[in-house]
Amino acid sequence: MKTTIVTMIIILALTTAGYCQNKEQGESADASINAFKQAIEANPKFVEAHYNLGVLYDEKGMTAEAISEYTTAIEIDANFVKAYNNLSVIYYKQKQFDEAIEITKRALAISPNYLEALYNLGIYYYEKTQYNEAINTFKDAVKLNPKFDRGFYNLGVACAAIDATDESISAFKRAIEINPQYSDAYYNLGVAYSKKNQLDEAIQFLKKALEINPKDPKAHFALGIIYTTKDKAK
Repeated sequence: MKTTIVTMIIILALTTAGYCQNKEQGESADASINAFKQAIEANPKFVEAHYNLGVLYDEKGMTAEAISEYTTAIEIDANFVKAYNNLSVIYYKQKQFDEAIEITKRALAISPNYLEALYNLGIYYYEKTQYNEAINTFKDAVKLNPKFDRGFYNLGVACAAIDATDESISAFKRAIEINPQYSDAYYNLGVAYSKKNQLDEAIQFLKKALEINPKDPKAHFALGIIYTTKDKAK
């Protein structure tokens, strides 16, 4: 039976709140941009102003401008790790994974315990199909934070990619111990048990996924495939 693993979720480590696409908040963002520009005009080396201007440009989809501001922040302060991290996320979105990895490594050389950057590095490795590197990186992330449910979840995803099914099951179970409402972890547990042909266990976890997220199409589909497989076996 063909199974799928859900896409991982990336952390974008920003210091400001997200902006909704309504007129009032759009005007607020524009006012913030103008304020940061004025701060930079008064002090061109104001690193936080460049960084936060990059955040706002990023939110507005002004990618080139965001890259420019993050790069300027790094030129002013070579240890400004959040600028490295956010810059890596932009390159990731553009599928420039080598650049994303290189920049994230620079952040981690400065701050080895920077969890968001470490987590993102695991995702970048995964996207390059460097699964063993991804696994090792996610393991480092959950060592830093043993309650990091997304870290365990993505460790499970990476293990599944190399057919290390038992290891993936262990990681997904740890994710749901931390977060009992993690529906995607239950779904992937169902997928993992189906690979082991333990169909009753697979059904159990898929049903749990659907209790949490009743409209999840992939869980409904997987459950249908497993029931069909059981019927054929009979």
